[in-house]
Amino acid sequence: MFYSFWLDGKEFKMNIRDMSRGALQVDMNDRSYDLQMEQLSDHEFLLNIGGRIYDAIITANTHSYSVYLNGKSYRLDKKSAAQILGVSSARQTKRDVKTSMPGKIVRVLAEEGAEVEEGQAVMILEAMKMQNEIKAPKAGILTRIHPVAGDSVEAGAVLFTVD
Repeated sequence: MFYSFWLDGKEFKMNIRDMSRGALQVDMNDRSYDLQMEQLSDHEFLLNIGGRIYDAIITANTHSYSVYLNGKSYRLDKKSAAQILGVSSARQTKRDVKTSMPGKIVRVLAEEGAEVEEGQAVMILEAMKMQNEIKAPKAGILTRIHPVAGDSVEAGAVLFTVD
């Protein structure tokens, strides 16, 4: 299976081949990795890459994947149809940021009306006993912040809007 995603503004192209039961070969950016994988639950995997063990939790929404690898959080943006076709999207001026999993808002780090930079943490979401920074996907103004600290949110809930 072929995947293309963005991390910190850099494009990664990945091809995953199923070699045998639990054994995969992953080709990414001109490098090849052999790994063993055991699926622990719908979203949790135990990976053995070159003898190093990684606990991975992977969830997805329409725009990105959330990957928690040994307690560290990563957001992998999916390519949109416009990006694949090389078309700029002048219409996309505001962006709703949604959560990919249920959790509790621990802290809101910015106020409505504040100017934020791309990648700036806006709030902290606790999910699966881990605290995750929810970051602004682009520079702009926070036009709406929906939950407040202490609120519980469901998967897919809009957290804030950047205009």
